Amino acid sequence: MKYARVKIYNFLLLLFLFGPFALAQTIINTENMMIDDQGKLSYTLNFQGDLNFGNIDLIQFSTAHQFSKSVNKHLFRLLFNYDYIKESGTEISSDYTGQLRYNYRINKNSFFAFLQAQNIKSLRMNHRYIYGGGYRQRIIQRNNNFWDLSAGLFFEDELYDNNLSTENQVYNWRYSLSTFLKHKFSEKLFINLSLYYQINTSNTKDYRVFLEPRIYYTLDKFNIFLDWTHRFHSTPYIDVFRTDNSLNIGVEFNFTK
Repeated sequence: MKYARVKIYNFLLLLFLFGPFALAQTIINTENMMIDDQGKLSYTLNFQGDLNFGNIDLIQFSTAHQFSKSVNKHLFRLLFNYDYIKESGTEISSDYTGQLRYNYRINKNSFFAFLQAQNIKSLRMNHRYIYGGGYRQRIIQRNNNFWDLSAGLFFEDELYDNNLSTENQVYNWRYSLSTFLKHKFSEKLFINLSLYYQINTSNTKDYRVFLEPRIYYTLDKFNIFLDWTHRFHSTPYIDVFRTDNSLNIGVEFNFTK
């Protein structure tokens, strides 16, 4: 049984690294930043940016912040992300995401609950408020490498600008299935991988998928990362593309007290 799990783990790693990348436009990944779970107060910051002036005037940056605190079996996390894009004087994106997350740990497994708020200007989404919970199970643990599966349920409240004069309000319950994997290639190089699948409880044709492999290279004072993000929504609620892709490189700092 243990050998079979290891074979599945290796298959997943190869699939996500080298397989075809064709898989929700509003899903965010709260598992991609590193945390300290040894009881210390931890703050993690990462930053990505791009500036162009001349024939192309472009300002683009993204920042993510995470505060975490572990107390016995309880893990508390507060996350905030902000993305900004301005091209030739026109603001294309000014998006925020905030999430409060709690885990009650049972060995390497945990029950979790969360609250989240966000907006996405490029999708004409004025707000998205969600709350829910679930259970996360450790399937494989080999030294610093692991593979987890998670299942849960959450409620979402979304408000879109349908056009210049009307809005589209959406309320849904969704089942959430996800998997998380960490594989260490060397002392300084490793990958975090997250895959989410979220399906409408009342309409199985309405689902969202999120895939993000993130490769880290650790240095003395900070970490460098490269990630690719793929988001897919099968039935967008307004006239937008179903698929989004992004490739990012950034730096991440971690402070503990």
